[in-house]
Amino acid sequence: MPAWYPTFLEAVTAHLWATADEPLLACWTIGHEILRWRQKPDWTSRVIDHLSTDLKARFPTRKGLSSRNLRYMRTFAEAWPHESFARGPLAGLPWHHHLVLLQKLDNLNLRIWYAKQSLDNNWTRATLTAQIAANLHRRPRRSRLP
Repeated sequence: MPAWYPTFLEAVTAHLWATADEPLLACWTIGHEILRWRQKPDWTSRVIDHLSTDLKARFPTRKGLSSRNLRYMRTFAEAWPHESFARGPLAGLPWHHHLVLLQKLDNLNLRIWYAKQSLDNNWTRATLTAQIAANLHRRPRRSRLP
């Protein structure tokens, strides 16, 4: 591992402790750290694999620290460029809903629209996936009767 790895591991560990009560914020901050550190010239994809192993050893009861999920956290931080997305109303969506939004939509505005619809209508992950597949955002809105 590169010489800077222990510092990186400590930074991610500190974020996990600081955001323990806010799981979505934890995902965003870890993803943000990965984005920040992957700028190092000696970064390799193996860094995330080692990070996963080390975090699991430090937090044995915490779920979601697999290499795959850490990569999703990086994508999450990339897709939602501001911390406010992880703290605001979108924090009410479960992690798996965010994964659907990331996997199915490239457009930030569409992601926000579907996230809000999911929150407002209490959609399950399956419903969110189906509504995206059906291009709900393209359908005209029906007027509501008084």
